[in-house]
Amino acid sequence: MFWRILKKDLKRKRTMNIILLMFIILCSMFASASVNNIAAVTGGIEHYFDISDMPDLTVSMETDSDEDEIVKNIPGIREIKMQNPFYIYSSKFFRLHGKKLDNFINPAVLVSDDEMVIKYFDSDNNVIKGVEKGCFYCTNTFTQDIDVNEGDEFEINVDGFVYKLKYKGHFKGADIQNGASALPYLLVNSEDFAAIKKDFKNPAPSFKMMYINTDDPQAIIDYANNTEGVNVTDRETTKSIYLFDMMVAYIMMAVSVIIMLTAFFVLRFTIGFTIQEEYREIGVMKALGIGNSSIRCLYIVKYLAIAVVGAAVGFIASLPLSSTMLKTVSENMVLGSENGIVLSIISTICIIGLIMLFCYLCTRKVKKLSPIDAVRSGQTGERFHRRSLLSLGRSKLQSTGFLALNDVLSAPKQFLIITLVFTLCMLMMTVMSSGADTLKSPQLMRFFHAPDSDITIIDSASLTELMTREGGYKITCEKVEDLMDDLDIDGKYSLTLGTQSNVTHGDITRTNIFFTFVIGTNKYELQCDEGSAPQKKDEVAMTGYALKSLGAEIGDRITAEIAGEEHEFIITGKCSSFFGGGYAAITSPDFPVGDVIANGSTGVQIKLSGDHTEKEIDDVIKQMCDKLETDKVYSTSDAVKFITQVSDSLNAIKKLSMILTVILTVLIVLLMERSFISKEKSEIALMKAMGIKNGSIIMQHVLRFVIAAVLACIIASAAVLPLSSLLLNWVSSMIGDVSGIDADFSAAEIFAAAPALLIGVTFFGSLIAALHTKTIKASDTASIE
Repeated sequence: MFWRILKKDLKRKRTMNIILLMFIILCSMFASASVNNIAAVTGGIEHYFDISDMPDLTVSMETDSDEDEIVKNIPGIREIKMQNPFYIYSSKFFRLHGKKLDNFINPAVLVSDDEMVIKYFDSDNNVIKGVEKGCFYCTNTFTQDIDVNEGDEFEINVDGFVYKLKYKGHFKGADIQNGASALPYLLVNSEDFAAIKKDFKNPAPSFKMMYINTDDPQAIIDYANNTEGVNVTDRETTKSIYLFDMMVAYIMMAVSVIIMLTAFFVLRFTIGFTIQEEYREIGVMKALGIGNSSIRCLYIVKYLAIAVVGAAVGFIASLPLSSTMLKTVSENMVLGSENGIVLSIISTICIIGLIMLFCYLCTRKVKKLSPIDAVRSGQTGERFHRRSLLSLGRSKLQSTGFLALNDVLSAPKQFLIITLVFTLCMLMMTVMSSGADTLKSPQLMRFFHAPDSDITIIDSASLTELMTREGGYKITCEKVEDLMDDLDIDGKYSLTLGTQSNVTHGDITRTNIFFTFVIGTNKYELQCDEGSAPQKKDEVAMTGYALKSLGAEIGDRITAEIAGEEHEFIITGKCSSFFGGGYAAITSPDFPVGDVIANGSTGVQIKLSGDHTEKEIDDVIKQMCDKLETDKVYSTSDAVKFITQVSDSLNAIKKLSMILTVILTVLIVLLMERSFISKEKSEIALMKAMGIKNGSIIMQHVLRFVIAAVLACIIASAAVLPLSSLLLNWVSSMIGDVSGIDADFSAAEIFAAAPALLIGVTFFGSLIAALHTKTIKASDTASIE
């Protein structure tokens, strides 16, 4: 009997069941793909480290340092492997087809194939055993933005030194960061490496790396923390280079959660509507002696069938979606997929379980119905209602508008569900839009300790002396002044640079504190979260992470070793910073920087005098690019976008969210409107019998959804900025020690384009669905009981 009833119900409500099925397919598809991605990236990192033979610790120091001999004698060490990479400072030292490269900003790192201390993999995930003489592999950063094919010949060409190498393809290593602002790595034959290192006359600072497996990692960490020039990184810290890959996966998971919530809201409405509509059938079944649990089972079996089919189709569809989402990540990692299918299946089963639990809870209303409800048309006989907020006599609305608004106010729960779903769809678009705009906003430059500016120069060739010579920032400043004089640029400039420093507070010493200094004519006003900005040369502000690692507070004194000299500072405030992974400090403008060699910088910032249009700034940037023979001169917005590297990913997700919003909105409107038409068939027939035209009835139904969409836009517009700020501050706290980011936004996009899209799709979707009212005739009033 149950099977016959189920088949009849599935056929009778085919449209509603198909739409519900599509919701479950979307829900299962995105949830399975996102769970698989997160597991692949988070668990995949550990898998990648294991197959790469990643060591417990990586210790770096300058090539001429003898601290490695001391490290080798620390007890507990099982294995040590050494790597001595060679650095070529500028992209312009490389040529392809006779043209200088200008596609990366950091020094290129050459690694010899006889010093592959961990396993490196080619683009097909095969372990690289060696490199042919005269050839090289490279990371994605080296070939970004250029057209290159395997076999193409590159030249290292500077000051008469010429060396040719053939491109063999990309390679990846577990400890190598990828991205536009990362160091490009080249893996070369040992003979080529020796020849280049011997004859290349433009050396950059060089470092040697120790890859250590040990039973007592803390002993080495303690030694490094108390030794200048020795830096140590453990496996867990190295995983942070894949933070952006994880971030995209988690954002996609958030989109999946929104889709799941939407599906559950729709399911709640559908079940509630079905029970309300089938009061007679339920009352008759109870009169025949069928129990509550059996009746609830009937509905649960129906939705179980839909859930299983939808989840199965969604699971199959999630496989190509997951592969597409992981494509970019897999370019940087070797991901293990042995658990991917299992996790996707588990997530699919969980979705089915959640739907069944939700169905069980939503069918509780069956208990309240009795056999007498079949006679009373589903009513209890009690009709205590509040007086309507609208009065036809006093309303200035047209009859169609009045009826639409009255319908919304008369069924607040139903239209509240619709409004909440629309709000989620709206936020899915606008939060991504706000995030993308914020992560390229000039306001973020203050978290890199750079003053307000119009132009940023990030070019390794222009900053060579800054990173290679003691006090080299002075030469860089002279170059910038000469550049501005040559181009007749009226403005001020600044240069933010930093260096790792030994910092001591009491008995605690840390070597991972990144001290930053702002030099130039454009003064920087530091904004502190607590306390005040440093004003005197013996004052400093520090991040919360740095303070905690030192056990220090505002007002305490610390000692820092900078450029070989000890300086005593008093801590005046706590600030936010992306530098040093959040372990940073900034001095006052009066601090004598001395002969420091920078190992970090945000480049040169230039603030033009007066007010300038975007076109005028672009013209100045073009002049600078021509003069410096580089394209690494940016507007401040583009510079932030280049540094953070996330804005483009969020824009891609935003476009996906817009497509999903259109799909979800259309499905919701079709499902809800068909449900309303089925429920209100008698009322519609009566209206037609009274002479009301089809157009008025259709517009009444359309306006109800438009009202819900407008309310959703208002709610979403009020919530988007605080929600975006909360999300961005959470993300930024993982990259550095940053708080106080205010979400940026495009008013036209968030408060005009997105609402217009939602309202427009709602209008046309509901209009198409409401055309079904034309099939109802005045004679259908005969079914009124």
